[in-house]
Amino acid sequence: QIKWLLENRSERMDATLPFFDSGRAAFHLDRYEFASRYVAGKQVADIACGTGYGSRTLKEQGQAATVQGIDIDQEAVDYATARHGVDGVSFLCRSGDETGLPAESYEVIASFETIEHVPDDGKLVTEFARLLKPNGLLICSTPNLWPLAIAPHHVREYDRTQFEEVLNTHFEILEMHN
Repeated sequence: QIKWLLENRSERMDATLPFFDSGRAAFHLDRYEFASRYVAGKQVADIACGTGYGSRTLKEQGQAATVQGIDIDQEAVDYATARHGVDGVSFLCRSGDETGLPAESYEVIASFETIEHVPDDGKLVTEFARLLKPNGLLICSTPNLWPLAIAPHHVREYDRTQFEEVLNTHFEILEMHN
């Protein structure tokens, strides 16, 4: 599994391992540490969970009741299950914009650096809204004007206004950080 991770390090990382750039790893871990403040005792979905380290952080550091990690890549899900599948954390291979999971299943959804990867950002945000219970919380992020020329896995870039516009189709924005 480490071989797979190294071969796919341009798109996948496990920020808990020492062979990734420490600044990049810290940047990724910070998002989950931030989200951990909002998940205690709650049912959480980590959509586009990648290698699963963030799902585990939400459970162990954030004390979430359960965390369902969801990623479109079966190899990432297999890695996540093997390395970060602790009690109360599970992983499924599904598309974030069409999970097939029951409506109103989660109190919190975390989805970091996802929306810029999907062809239909509106469909993804609609799925987030469908999965959240009433008064649920979405915690998400995207790079701010990260040029497509240096991000081969991205299909679009956002500035703050564009990001707000897509979120406002289903959500009231309570806080925005840069």
